[in-house]
Amino acid sequence: MSLLCRLGFHRAAPEPVWNRGFFFSRCRRCGADLVRTPSGRWHVPKGRKVVWRPRAPRGRREG
Repeated sequence: MSLLCRLGFHRAAPEPVWNRGFFFSRCRRCGADLVRTPSGRWHVPKGRKVVWRPRAPRGRREG
């Protein structure tokens, strides 16, 4: 893990995912799951796990 990531300065991937009022992404440097706070800062969610699912084909819903 890079020193910047250890200090909490993660770098989010260019296309975050919006879900239920939150943006989610992965860190470009270390691959950690990230959530964006209302202040606009990305952080690793403490005590939570981000579950990534493949996206459904366009025009089709999962379920």
